[in-house]
Amino acid sequence: MYAKKHTVVNEDASNSNWNELTDVIEEALKQHCFSMVYQPLISVQSGKVVGFESLVRCESPTFGVISPCDFIPCAEQSGQILELGSWIFQQALLDLKRMRNQGMENICLSLNVSPVQLLHTNVYEQLMSLIIELNIPPSAIKLELTETALIHDPQTICKVFNAFKQEDVQIWLDDFGTGFASLSLLRKFNIDGLKIDRSFVNGIADNNDDFTLCSAVIAMAQRLGLHIVAEGVETESQLQILSQLGCDVVQGYLLGKPQTLEQNLSLWS
Repeated sequence: MYAKKHTVVNEDASNSNWNELTDVIEEALKQHCFSMVYQPLISVQSGKVVGFESLVRCESPTFGVISPCDFIPCAEQSGQILELGSWIFQQALLDLKRMRNQGMENICLSLNVSPVQLLHTNVYEQLMSLIIELNIPPSAIKLELTETALIHDPQTICKVFNAFKQEDVQIWLDDFGTGFASLSLLRKFNIDGLKIDRSFVNGIADNNDDFTLCSAVIAMAQRLGLHIVAEGVETESQLQILSQLGCDVVQGYLLGKPQTLEQNLSLWS
């Protein structure tokens, strides 16, 4: 059913396929088949790397490469995201510690957090314990949550975020423009920054609507004192336009693909 080296399940998969993927994830957790890669975040002004986004990957010896687009939603529904998310936090912070010890003292790390984690486990205690144990500045951590995730239980999520903010951990809104967040939620959640979704960046050079949206988001962020990252930058023309619009930081294949810790250390340290 699952092809070697290919995405294993699409969004329209049957319940039986979904259940089988749950079993695959369980096996992958037991066999330590998950790994981390990191994509660089580049300052538009200086051209230097200022941070990395941590991204999880899975390669099962039985089923091959499994797309995060498949295993993340499945793990969220099954609750396996709690175990997987705990491992991601630990591995990513260990890797950040190595980065900072090997010449990248001011590097920040972005961690994607699921609403399931926020609502069903003590993410604050879990993450802060690691930060203290590894002696990492809390300000070096950026937690990213999608707009859609904010609607699950905004009161609870807001309390968790406020606790992190008091420790100087940054809160970012991922894939901005694709979900349901209103401007009032930006204020309620005390967001530090926004990430413009790649679907808008992709058309910024040849689609007037995408250009208008990106310029409006950047202008709004500047006036609200928010930082801004543009995702999915793949061409020089996209980079040039984002620079002219005043975008702070960019991320995408033009600037660097997601790579292992060792590959990034050899490139950037």
